[in-house]
Amino acid sequence: MGREGGGVISPSPKRVASPPAGAGDPDPVTRLPTRRQFLDRLGEEIAAAGDRTGSIAVLLVDLDGFRRVNRDHGHAAGDRLLFSAGRRLLGAVGDGDLVARAGGDELVVMSVVRGSSEVAELARAVIAAFDDPFDLGFEQLTATASVGLVVAGEEDRSAEALVGDAEAALDRDRSGTRRFEVFDAELRERIRYRAEIGRELAAALVADGIAFRYQPIVDIASGRIVAVEALARWHHPDRGAISPELFVPIAEESGCGRELLERLLAHAAAQFPSIAAADPTGSLALAINVSASQLASEPLVGAIRELAVAVGVEPGRIIVEISESALSGAADSYRARFGELRELGVRVSLDDFGTASTSIAQLRSLPIDQIKLDRSFVAGLGEASADAALAAGVLPLARALGIEVVAEGIETEAQLAHLFALGYRTGQGYMLARPGPATDVAGLVAAGPLTANRTTETAALSDARESFRRALVAGDAKLAEAVITGAMVAGIDPITLQSEIIGRALHWIDGEWEAGRIRAADEHLAAAICERQLAAVIDAQRGGERRFAPELAPRAGYPSRSG
Repeated sequence: MGREGGGVISPSPKRVASPPAGAGDPDPVTRLPTRRQFLDRLGEEIAAAGDRTGSIAVLLVDLDGFRRVNRDHGHAAGDRLLFSAGRRLLGAVGDGDLVARAGGDELVVMSVVRGSSEVAELARAVIAAFDDPFDLGFEQLTATASVGLVVAGEEDRSAEALVGDAEAALDRDRSGTRRFEVFDAELRERIRYRAEIGRELAAALVADGIAFRYQPIVDIASGRIVAVEALARWHHPDRGAISPELFVPIAEESGCGRELLERLLAHAAAQFPSIAAADPTGSLALAINVSASQLASEPLVGAIRELAVAVGVEPGRIIVEISESALSGAADSYRARFGELRELGVRVSLDDFGTASTSIAQLRSLPIDQIKLDRSFVAGLGEASADAALAAGVLPLARALGIEVVAEGIETEAQLAHLFALGYRTGQGYMLARPGPATDVAGLVAAGPLTANRTTETAALSDARESFRRALVAGDAKLAEAVITGAMVAGIDPITLQSEIIGRALHWIDGEWEAGRIRAADEHLAAAICERQLAAVIDAQRGGERRFAPELAPRAGYPSRSG
């Protein structure tokens, strides 16, 4: 039954299941208006906004699990599901609301609402409409819905922009189902910030402002470096060091991803031979990260083949890494590309394992050679039984499938010992070796196995870092000051304090805000605490002779927040 009291968009017909006469053909699958027809109608309603009471709301409806239906039952079943979903949606919205197909597995609704409570009611009605299974004739299938919504405000927004805002709201949190997300001022600011970073990244690529570093992957039993991972690093002239967790996804969004990968491959082709030459075993491997879109691109296999030739190694010493979350339910569609890479002799690695939902069946069927246990599980060893259980359980399963396991993000001696006790033999992280220029890493490789006294992490530093983060999360300036003071007393030098405690905490807080896990107000407070402690450390380093100036922050390695 439709929503009672829904806003009527006069003079539209009562539930638009097909476009008006002369507007063109409807979508062939759902028999609803197409995205183009929806945008045209939405544009007309925006232009007439002053002639009605209420505000225009746009709801983008995503079918959770639609890819699974296509994969398991075929595209014909997926089409029937979309048609049935359209009928359900028409029954859930109010008279006069416009329903259309936005594309793919997404439908879109335009309604007129008179307040936030009414739009929330509409979103809940839409989600509830998908609770019952769909009878497709041969089987009943379940497909829940998630909704991203935006209510047009007083600012001048085009139809495309409003639908884009609803898409941004839907993408804010993909971690659950049966949910709705509202586009708000904070999300608008996040989008503006990401667009700004994207433009500055494009300029940095033109100006050769991206540096490339190599981080060792280590046999933790012997200390021997068995591979190096090529990484992009960006030190912005004003913002300071920008985390790759921020700028690499933005590179994809802004169209710079392909150029960034090409630069990385070119650098690796020029620099890896000198690192490999320092390895007495002659078996050092090179790991390269690629995104989902790069993996899907036709030129990738050829580019990796050219890289192997350029560095003068057999393809088996090249590892192509793709994050598990980047596959996000579409792993089967990349199976052929994985196969092409392995046919070339290249090894394929599933990075950040444990952050998405790869099933055991998919893990068994995917042509991969390696998985890298995500750092979040390594960080929880000894603290959360679930993390320890996953870390312990993954290893025998992977070995039974003939898949190597690498533990990422090893930052403390306790984590290293715990992993070794569980049976892990390969790891990566600051505890073992940090990313560095090719010449420095070649020196590490030439020096032989890493030993405890050559690691760059200490228990005191690890404890201080975690305590400082907890102080920031709590917004406790006094606790943060006590942590930094205690670290100084423990003998941690000022440069390390700046880069490894305060700087990394600031970047971490930025990432938490960027991911929407903390509010903007909390991020600003944490940044102010970081600035204050940074000033204190610089004072201590200079003997208190000169006060901290905001313009010094970029030189110290982090963005200045004075603006």
